Amino acid sequence: MALQSQGDGTLSTVASTASPAVTPRWPFLQTTLKVSVLALALLLVLIPGNRVSPWAYPVLFGVPLVWAAIRRGAERAFLLWTMYVLSFVTFVVLRRVADNTGLPWLHRYVIEIDRMLGAGVLPTAYFQRLWYSADLPGFLDTATIGLHLSYYLVPPAAGMLFWYLNQVVFERYVLAICMSYLAGLLVHFAVPTVPPWMAGQLGHIEPVARVLYDGLHTFSPAFLRFGDMVAGGNAVAAMPSLHMATAFLVALGLGRTGRLAGAVGILYAIAMGFALVYMGEHYVADLLGGILLAWICWRAAPYALAWGSTGAAAALGRIGLLREGRVK
Repeated sequence: MALQSQGDGTLSTVASTASPAVTPRWPFLQTTLKVSVLALALLLVLIPGNRVSPWAYPVLFGVPLVWAAIRRGAERAFLLWTMYVLSFVTFVVLRRVADNTGLPWLHRYVIEIDRMLGAGVLPTAYFQRLWYSADLPGFLDTATIGLHLSYYLVPPAAGMLFWYLNQVVFERYVLAICMSYLAGLLVHFAVPTVPPWMAGQLGHIEPVARVLYDGLHTFSPAFLRFGDMVAGGNAVAAMPSLHMATAFLVALGLGRTGRLAGAVGILYAIAMGFALVYMGEHYVADLLGGILLAWICWRAAPYALAWGSTGAAAALGRIGLLREGRVK
């Protein structure tokens, strides 16, 4: 059997008579390689100074990675979870230096886009005038902070859910999210963009509160320090919004598992988008950039998977790690 990309972006299995099934030539070597990759991925999560928590991400990424490593016949899942870990750690580690390239920090283009979308009014400033009070934080502040922080939990949890429910959706989702992290990182290097709260501080727009930091500084300074350790280090990585990109990918994945799940995913993505704008973390333009990035990666993932299912096997065969076997 082989994977074939369909016109609607899905994958299907088709009978193939050109290539016989392959089986491992050296099981010990295969196991050694798997253990080595697992150790490297977990080490990158755990090493000091990489801005990743010493306990949270080993749970979120390490558990499914180890489970895939020990399960028989889960080589593809193991490879995808490994890619997820490595792409996320690469994003987190390199993102903090993306503002040190010497390129000018941009602000005008996103402000102009948001003023156009808001009929002359910045959505962030409008929402905060309506509902935000630094002296009297309310339920909306707590809810939006919670939505913002769900970025660190929901995407890997959704990956585990898709792995359990639908292998095709799981593979497409994980590869798309890996591609989004890496492509988004490149944009952060090339187009450093000032977020609304910083634009307000620099006088480019009217003052805008940073609701996330105000709220956590008041109610949980320790958690604020933890969050800054994990995701801080680069205040001008606003375009595109990876929070929005991953939320949109979660919605796309849930939409492939059922109508009700798809509706939940859409509501989650909408709520995440509102939270990011209301809290002063992103412009609407940043959200649109994140959605566009996620959509491109989601559409490209099936083709990359179809190529990988044949190209990787052929490459391994050429170097002798796989040998032909009888088709069952």
